Amino acid sequence: MAKEQVSSIGRALEILECFMDNETEWTLKRLVQQLELPTTTVFRQLSTLVEHGYLIQDPVRKSYRVGPHLLLLASTILSHSDLRTVARPELEKLSATVKETINLSVLMDNEIFYLDKVETFRSVVCNTKVGTRAPAHATSGGKIMLAHKDAAFVDAYCQALPGMKTLTDRTISSPERLRAELAQARLSGYAIDDGEIEPGLICVGAPILGMDHTVLGAVSIAGPTFRMKEELKTMTKEVKTTAANISRLLGGRA
Repeated sequence: MAKEQVSSIGRALEILECFMDNETEWTLKRLVQQLELPTTTVFRQLSTLVEHGYLIQDPVRKSYRVGPHLLLLASTILSHSDLRTVARPELEKLSATVKETINLSVLMDNEIFYLDKVETFRSVVCNTKVGTRAPAHATSGGKIMLAHKDAAFVDAYCQALPGMKTLTDRTISSPERLRAELAQARLSGYAIDDGEIEPGLICVGAPILGMDHTVLGAVSIAGPTFRMKEELKTMTKEVKTTAANISRLLGGRA
């Protein structure tokens, strides 16, 4: 494949990656600023992605959002995920037991990717969405997965931490504090996020481990502070049990 074609594909992927976080709608101007690419280059790529159904353009606001072909591709990938398929019954059982929102996530670079979610019927719920990402250090699932990564990975993450955005006034911004929490999480087998990704929300997460004790993903329970604090001991026990069950089903161990 010609070098120019490879470069063009790379730019198209950079544009699509902008839609993988919490920003679901982008204008041409904002994409140009975000990617630091020429306006003509970004516009040409956007036009191609719209033509093939990977993005759609709002006719009034002229902004872009995810199109049907990209949604279909994501849905196909998710439906064929062994982790998601194996974990789903356990997630549903956990939700029925604790009556809170349950998230299944995996680590992608410095972020977690929400692979699955079981909603609660209760009034106050977690606003996470399947297919979106969040900074790992701001989530319980992300912390427990970071806690099981090697020292080099954690070092690189901590070096990048000061440049990452904070989501609330409780989001960790200190590498020293993050290292301390990761050490404690590895010892205890779970991690907590207390209002760090969303104000008034507490999450507790536990790791899903493979045969060689590498981390495959994480299960987390999310609920409002006033409910979670009263039941935190029970929530911690239940999420660890569920993560261990999924680990065993995948051939790993807790």
